Amino acid sequence: MAEASHKYLHAFIAEATEQLEQLASDLVRIEQEAPGGPLWDSIFRRVHSVKGSASTIGLTAIVEISHAAETLIGKLKAHNAKPERIHVDLLLQATDALVQEVQHASGSERAPGSGDTHRELTGKLTEASRALPEIASPPRPGPTAKPVADPSLPRLDVAFSLARSCQAPGARTLIVQRKLKALGTLLEMDPQPGALMQKKGGVRVTALLATARGADEVRAAFDGIPEIENVDVRLAPPANGPAREAEPPPPPRAVRAVPESAAPEIRAEATVRVRAQALDQLLDQASDILHGIARLREAARQLPENAAAPFEAEIDRLRRTARELHGGVMTARLTPFSSLTEHLPRAIRDLAHRLGKEVELEVQGGEVELDRTVIEALSDPLTHLVRNAVDHGLETSAHRVSLGKSPRGLLVLAARRERDKVLVEVSDDGAGFDAGRLRKRAIDLGALPAHRVAELNEQQSYELAFLPGLSTRAEATDLSGRGVGLDAVKSAIEAMGGKIVLRSAQGKGSRFTLELPLSVSMANLLLVQVGGELYGLPMTRVVATTEYDLSARGGEGFEARSLAVMGQLVRAYSLAKLFGLPSLAPPGPRPFAVLEVDGLTFALSVDRLVGQEEAVLKPLFPPIDRIKGLAGTTVLGNGRPLLVLDPRGLHELAEAAQRVRGAA
Repeated sequence: MAEASHKYLHAFIAEATEQLEQLASDLVRIEQEAPGGPLWDSIFRRVHSVKGSASTIGLTAIVEISHAAETLIGKLKAHNAKPERIHVDLLLQATDALVQEVQHASGSERAPGSGDTHRELTGKLTEASRALPEIASPPRPGPTAKPVADPSLPRLDVAFSLARSCQAPGARTLIVQRKLKALGTLLEMDPQPGALMQKKGGVRVTALLATARGADEVRAAFDGIPEIENVDVRLAPPANGPAREAEPPPPPRAVRAVPESAAPEIRAEATVRVRAQALDQLLDQASDILHGIARLREAARQLPENAAAPFEAEIDRLRRTARELHGGVMTARLTPFSSLTEHLPRAIRDLAHRLGKEVELEVQGGEVELDRTVIEALSDPLTHLVRNAVDHGLETSAHRVSLGKSPRGLLVLAARRERDKVLVEVSDDGAGFDAGRLRKRAIDLGALPAHRVAELNEQQSYELAFLPGLSTRAEATDLSGRGVGLDAVKSAIEAMGGKIVLRSAQGKGSRFTLELPLSVSMANLLLVQVGGELYGLPMTRVVATTEYDLSARGGEGFEARSLAVMGQLVRAYSLAKLFGLPSLAPPGPRPFAVLEVDGLTFALSVDRLVGQEEAVLKPLFPPIDRIKGLAGTTVLGNGRPLLVLDPRGLHELAEAAQRVRGAA
């Protein structure tokens, strides 16, 4: 590979990875759905795109595998019939090999996987292609097929030179080729980008373009492309007539490729790929600016009143600008839910075949966007829930038919947005959970005493599935039965500030609902003081603040029994006692923060309510991230670090401490 070609390697890796992920999904769809030209066209186009880009970079193994797969796809498309499983398996194997080669090219793998070598795989693909009978079909679009354009469109002769210093003329020409194709129909190009792969600069390239765009607009497409010189765009002479003197082409509206009644052309919004690391750095810098502005505000309070007012006005203006910057970076980090589900059709297909089941996957709300950090943290829990549904929930086809169900099980992944959170549901129409077996397993494992299990209703019994080590499988397999999974899923979701709820009906299926934050970066906090220390409580969980005189209840114990809040009695706990800190509050009425978690309301007594603060949250690092009751950390305007508390964890700690006190 030419050394200069490495500068395009990152762009190739990103594009090829995206194409191959979607290719695997398309192959699963073509196996399940009725055959159709558009889907075959999509499959062919993705393989051809990877081949073309790899050819320009000089990755021969990818080119050879792609070409062999492309040939097999072309024959299968010509048959226009549902492909056999052996052919889909082979094409998926080729997709895996391409993914490995792309990873190897990126440096993330030292060598391709331990399966067939790429030459053995291309041999299998070629053999499968030859085994299919030939069917006459119109030529498919490809590097040798000559494009056909609307004869009413003007033709433009386009020529440009590559600078002698250009070390990657093939890549430069490929960029030009794509830009010209976006402007019209590229009828000819000589030489082609692939032919310039091993060449140096100083080459003159010519092209023939059919387009309704003007010469100036086509010429402007070359702006910003490095190492391109002497661009010449002029009206081409008629193909069947004598050459005529060059003249300016008519304006785009004079020649139309669509009827007058057709809708106006809508151009796609320009996009650019940005490395995730660059966005993370921008977010950190925007956060630092917000922290700096907060420190400026603290300093402004020390100024005389006549000087502080204009200074604070400027600080407010800077703060608004910084918030807009921070919000813009957060928006750029948003990733669609579909990015999580693209790899699932392949994984579900392989697992279902292994278990002798038929599974149909339905994805709803793929366009819903979450922050990249949430997407990354959700990947493993979601994959586990899907595998759990296929392995545990959905029955075999024969069993489903005997129950009067469709032979193919239905697995639905749905995402929807509700105010400041996203709800993700994983549901199936399988066997559901057996509440009786869950209760028995909980007793056998000693997770709960028998008398407490007997008090659980059916829905509460389903929640036992989240207990560590609990599984209803009699024997462990390499897929499940070890009791490691749902408890880890719950922990991962709660670590993001979310929660998970299970609903089930035996014989009808089950549904896991995940409530997730849109972002884990910004939070509005209620600052409280306890024992001389400051803590932050998420305002999204604060229902109200109030005051109450604990001395009227006979002293300040760990639990003040109950507190009347908005017409209802709620349990109240001392945050100082919970953290083992001395309370510095004077005798008399004590402030309380009333919190709501999972539909349960409780109150925490504190020494002082300090105020509200909008803060940029930072995650906790091991081993502090394992401490229950802590959600994250931030830095106040005066430079003081602040721990952000997790209300759900605090409630669990308080309940556990109360049980210990009761047992004692």
